[in-house]
Amino acid sequence: MVRYFYYLVLLNMLANIILFVPRILLSHRFEGSMLSLVLSIPIGFTLLYIFVKSIAKFPGQGFPEILKQHAPRWVRIPILIYFIVIWYLAGMITLIAFSEITKKYINPDISSMLIVLAFVIVVGMIARLKSESVLFCMEILLVTNVPVIVWVLYKAVTNEAMHYDACFEIATHILNRPTWDSISAGTYIFTGYTNLVIFNRLLKPNKKIPLLWTIPIVGTCVLLTSFLIPVGYHGTMAVNTYIYPWISTSDSMRVEFGLVERVLFIFMLLYTNISLAGSFIHWHVGIEFFKELIPSQKEKSYFTWAVIALMGGATFLLSYFFNDNSLFDFGTVYLNVRLASEIALVMIIVIFARRKLA
Repeated sequence: MVRYFYYLVLLNMLANIILFVPRILLSHRFEGSMLSLVLSIPIGFTLLYIFVKSIAKFPGQGFPEILKQHAPRWVRIPILIYFIVIWYLAGMITLIAFSEITKKYINPDISSMLIVLAFVIVVGMIARLKSESVLFCMEILLVTNVPVIVWVLYKAVTNEAMHYDACFEIATHILNRPTWDSISAGTYIFTGYTNLVIFNRLLKPNKKIPLLWTIPIVGTCVLLTSFLIPVGYHGTMAVNTYIYPWISTSDSMRVEFGLVERVLFIFMLLYTNISLAGSFIHWHVGIEFFKELIPSQKEKSYFTWAVIALMGGATFLLSYFFNDNSLFDFGTVYLNVRLASEIALVMIIVIFARRKLA
């Protein structure tokens, strides 16, 4: 089951490309985004490493079980509720954002509310499954989509339309002071490891996770490509005019002898799968947390369906109040809060691990 840890991290790395992370970094491209990337890699990997090593002290246990052993109920319940909201919002933002993208670039004639409803149904149906089944679904999507994504990235960096002079221009601003927004966005690519709060239940005791040193290497490549490729295609100034920079970038690419000439359609298909996978992982974690609030009901299927209905219904209603700009602003605030919450989560696990060893 160790490979699923890497799948969780990789999924989160890939999902960041199409949503808010590139736009946040690009909006601060002259205000410290390059230094933010440099700082985000050690910060994100340090949090990942400490968390993985600490939660390994609790083999076969998720965060709810760890809390139950080491914290009183009056502390445990508020913490669970808080992290339910954090994981729910991660899935909600992805679903609403991708419904807007689908409406704009695939079928403008269809209602965005109908698209949200369709996505909610698909994600909810998968999120309610057992943790093993959810991981199997994620694995299938990654194995079938990642090779094509790597091919698209290769086509992007080797395309004649890619102007590296613009990338070098952005790199000259590396000494500018970074912002909290850009650091929060940069560290988000490593956040997939936090899903071990539930999936640690499936890891075998005394089973170490090898090759952790490869994660910052892959993370560096993902960050640089997601940030610099749009700059290379659109220039240092025009790149900030796009709501979804990578959608416009993919639409700038052609496959001359491909069955589908416009890379946009291939890109959209790939990232529909990736975004839905990220959403059902987040909602599955949220559902598992929710079950621990009412332990007497957690084995009953109607309770799971009720939680899904609550999460899906809230997403459907909230989608009515968001547009592209308000969703971006909300996503930026969420990423800022997420980094602080992630640090707090790692600290909690570290404290409990040391208490257990004491």
